[in-house]
Amino acid sequence: MSDISVLSNQYDKLVSTSEKVNNSVIAFKKKSILNDDANKVKYPKLKITAEELDVAKSILVLFLENIQRLLEDDYMESNFIPVTVLEDYKQRLSVNPYLKEDLKKLLELLKQNQPVDEENITVLDTILLILDNERSSLFKKLRTARG
Repeated sequence: MSDISVLSNQYDKLVSTSEKVNNSVIAFKKKSILNDDANKVKYPKLKITAEELDVAKSILVLFLENIQRLLEDDYMESNFIPVTVLEDYKQRLSVNPYLKEDLKKLLELLKQNQPVDEENITVLDTILLILDNERSSLFKKLRTARG
């Protein structure tokens, strides 16, 4: 397979992961907003179903468990992150000294069906920001490889 094909496949994988995880985080943000009665009045069309939350939770748990293995076990394989950016993604995540602990707490909350608060959403946003940066970086590599 050519370099462009490999990069393209890796980019497609990262785009898919990014979209699934972003949509899952959005579902939890909606739930968080709807926990406040004032917001229910302010945003009457904003809805989230239990099924949407269940799907979002299952995606996030799998993704975050994978990230946790990457950070804790020096795991070098990922179902979510392409090999091309895996080491860089891991390195960027490792910069935050509190991420491992925050990730552990977040996973416990999700697995126990506990509410996710603003602090947890911030952790998710941090992980997604790094994921989106990797997506941009991989896109630049793909664009450069095409000439």
